[in-house]
Amino acid sequence: MSTRMSVDDLLKTTNFNRGEIETLTRHFTELASLMDKIDRSRFRDLLADTFGVDDSLLMDRVFRCFDTDADNYISYDEFMKGMSVFLKGRREERMKFCFRVYDLNGDRYISKEEMFQMLKNCLVKGAEEDEDGVKDLVDLVLKKLDEDRDGRVSEADWNGALDKESLLMEAFGQCMPTSKVCQVFINPEENEAPKSRTPGIHSAHRLELPAKPISHTGIHPPSKHVHPHAPQGNRRVVVAPAAGAPIVSSKAPPKKTAAA
Repeated sequence: MSTRMSVDDLLKTTNFNRGEIETLTRHFTELASLMDKIDRSRFRDLLADTFGVDDSLLMDRVFRCFDTDADNYISYDEFMKGMSVFLKGRREERMKFCFRVYDLNGDRYISKEEMFQMLKNCLVKGAEEDEDGVKDLVDLVLKKLDEDRDGRVSEADWNGALDKESLLMEAFGQCMPTSKVCQVFINPEENEAPKSRTPGIHSAHRLELPAKPISHTGIHPPSKHVHPHAPQGNRRVVVAPAAGAPIVSSKAPPKKTAAA
């Protein structure tokens, strides 16, 4: 088993607090093999099933960003440092991470060819007849990102363009999770669905029944499921009295006839 960073060291070098480190350690233990490392297949499953990153090309690039020693496995330290950016990264860290993901060949530039490959992957799904549309989109995005107009995007170009338009951060496909998913992964106990409470007397005896269908040729009968916000004219509500409650007639009592 490889030597792991201590909790104190992780507190200094990651964006996690002590409780989050414990949770992430449990996640790592569940994912790691007998080698105490996460292999590529399990990590890809985690990206797709938990974080919604399902583009094969980008999944491989995210894996490589985590696997800093390029041994085709993710160690505990690599997992914790990578997740620190992936889940709780500061804006500058996330900008750098996305740039590394999109720099497919690792030459510190995002070329037009790399843009085309990523956009074709996530938009066209291999339809050759739409390649011209992808090329047009590449030209459009390049104009937004290539600040020094040299036909490719450096990290300086990338940072400058994102300072003006932050929505471009995942311009070439999703490579990071949403904040809601991150919170559930880091703090699963706090995000569990609350247990349903026992309804009160009134709600327990309330029924909502659809109104009688109007007989019209060619008109579908109303659904048996009544939407809670449907207009009152389309439904009627029957409220049953609680057990033991007296039944009060809605009809007015008969008038008494004066004695002759």
